[in-house]
Amino acid sequence: MQRDDIRILGEISRLITEYDDPDKIFAKMVRRIAQRLKVDVCSIYLISDNNKQLTLRATHGLNNSVIGQLKMDLDEGLSGLVIEQMKYVFAVNPKQHPRFKYCEESGEEKYQTYLGLPLEYRNDPLGVLVVQTFNIDGLKSEDINVFSTIAIQISTAVVFSGLLDRIKPQKKEITSTKPQQILRGTAVSPGIVKGYVHYFGDKFGFDMVDFERTDNVQNEINRLDLAFSQVLLEINNLSARVQDISGQKDAIVEAHIMLLNDPALKQKVVLQIKEQNLRATYALKKVVENYLDLFSQMSDAYLRERAADLEDIGRRILGHLLGVKSSRVGTLSKDTVLITSDLSPIDLVSMKQDRLKAIVLSKGGRTSHAVILSKSFGIPMVIGVEGILDAVKEDDYIIVDGHTGLVFKDPPQSIIEDYDRLIRIHERQTLERKDASRAPAKTRDGFTVHTGANIGMLADIAMMERHGGDHIGLFRTEFPFLISKRSPSEEAQFDLYQSIIMGAQGRPVTIRTLDVGGDKFLSYLDYPKEDNPFLGWRSIRVSLELKDIFKTQIRAILRAATTGDVRILFPMVSSIGEIRQIIQMMDQVKQDLHDEKVDFKPNIPLGIMVEVPGIVRILDRVLKYVDFISIGTNDLIQYMLAVDRNNLKVSRLYDPFHPSVIEIIQDIAKQCQAASKAVSICGESAANVLCAYLFIGMGIDTLSMSPVSVPDVRNMIAEINQKDAQLHLQEVLKMEDGSEIREYLETVLWEWVK
Repeated sequence: MQRDDIRILGEISRLITEYDDPDKIFAKMVRRIAQRLKVDVCSIYLISDNNKQLTLRATHGLNNSVIGQLKMDLDEGLSGLVIEQMKYVFAVNPKQHPRFKYCEESGEEKYQTYLGLPLEYRNDPLGVLVVQTFNIDGLKSEDINVFSTIAIQISTAVVFSGLLDRIKPQKKEITSTKPQQILRGTAVSPGIVKGYVHYFGDKFGFDMVDFERTDNVQNEINRLDLAFSQVLLEINNLSARVQDISGQKDAIVEAHIMLLNDPALKQKVVLQIKEQNLRATYALKKVVENYLDLFSQMSDAYLRERAADLEDIGRRILGHLLGVKSSRVGTLSKDTVLITSDLSPIDLVSMKQDRLKAIVLSKGGRTSHAVILSKSFGIPMVIGVEGILDAVKEDDYIIVDGHTGLVFKDPPQSIIEDYDRLIRIHERQTLERKDASRAPAKTRDGFTVHTGANIGMLADIAMMERHGGDHIGLFRTEFPFLISKRSPSEEAQFDLYQSIIMGAQGRPVTIRTLDVGGDKFLSYLDYPKEDNPFLGWRSIRVSLELKDIFKTQIRAILRAATTGDVRILFPMVSSIGEIRQIIQMMDQVKQDLHDEKVDFKPNIPLGIMVEVPGIVRILDRVLKYVDFISIGTNDLIQYMLAVDRNNLKVSRLYDPFHPSVIEIIQDIAKQCQAASKAVSICGESAANVLCAYLFIGMGIDTLSMSPVSVPDVRNMIAEINQKDAQLHLQEVLKMEDGSEIREYLETVLWEWVK
């Protein structure tokens, strides 16, 4: 394996956000740097409170007993020389160097190379990063730039995390004024770019619309009809561009077109105009805000952020009602970084061009369609950059680091040079990883793993294609139900499912039936008031009670299944009685389709999601009724540990490495394998390389995850042996605590930990 210079930069920042204890953070840092960059020793020395001594704060490679004990004056040793000169010191056979200082019990006398680099901020020394190797050729002069950049990253991360305040209280003046040259946000689309700032002005919104009545209701309805038509034409005109970019007609704008073509949205606005004599602008505002309130109550981040699609459509309609032209980004003449508060996917499609190098948002959500689209376009994006709108101005020169979330305004030449080198490394490694993602996901000892994508819309197929997913492991069917005034018709569902299946181009597609309730509510259903909605009327319980809606969906799936390799999956099953009802309903629908002489697939494989712990105790009996099992780890963990993962007060207890979670998943896998039934993982645990490693050790050969997570998992698979995973699984099963298991796996898989 080559040294991975890019990945370590992001990891340094992430470590600070994951842990609170400074000593643990530094210990993790030095271990990760040593392992990633293949050196035998990595140590961090910090200047003590009196500014007169360097103290060893963390080490990987030296004896741990000297941590906190090994101290030297600033005019002593090679590390003191680093501080004196405030530049790197590189020595081969360091024992021969006149400044070498031997420290008994440290064990460093056996190392043949020494490289020390200053940790500093604004020319104020913080400490020294030291790397050492056994072999005399273990470090070369060309490695100095790599470690220099890492030293800069450590210094920046320490200062901006507030960690410095905890380790050196008297140095608070360093961070008392937040420097405007470096801003920090959340990296959501990777890449490193340089360019010039261009502002994409904030859009007008519904806050500018006040209550207003009309004396001419029909005129307002006519204006509304025209606005809807104009927006639909505007968005359809972009579909050719989308096809050029994604290879699929209407893929990215599917949600917007679906919303505009859904009569429920317009009808609700018309009803407000007619019943309350409202101007079209205010009626539209009321309806859109009601929808947004509904979406905001959903704790599912993916569904909650679909509200952005609806809000974008609403604002476009409002713009036409008000006669406001949509803002546009013209042809860019130089490498450009777009700065704005938020961005819709349609805006991004319309402005994509070669000179658009990166996007920085002061707001934004991790799973918004603009983020998803920027990843598929390969445009680096950083969101949630507080103060960006005030800190930079038009035509400022900046660097955007889509790995760490850092944004540098007017960076000095040294940082520009470091990032030039990192850009070259990143381009090379990106090509290598793309090649690897197209290879079969097979372990070194021949165990093949199918790596699929979880999708919610037709647009997501482009993401699956781009990131190397080999099948659709889970298609969530909720979205058309959630945005409609009434349950979608059989034909509407048939068209959507057929488009998904055909978009998969012969690859397997698993379609999950309606999974609502809990945090996903249909506006046209009368839900009971529930103290515990996640334990209440949701998922298959809703479907089995609303038989007409359920049968319509099954009919649409069975009909669409004739065009490809399709499986049908039922969520949150908790009893064999429910499975019998499902089978009975499936048989009835098949008989009806047969009698009506409608083409359908009669032998579609039937599976259930294992999410309720109670079903595991009777799984041996359940398996007689189904063709496959899909383990939904998100809810299974939540129910196993009695932890609401969306409740910040207890979310830290939601632990995929809890021993009981690992044991119950292994139990499920064993039972399925004994019964020769296929078993897969379709929860977010599949995207975690540590969890995926354990699943492979269990013999689970099908994993499905968010499309962007596929490459890392596939690349990890290609580097491991399943037999090793089996052995490590046995060690894990002896452990008593989730944190112990995580630490152990991080050591085993250090090359793949993020």
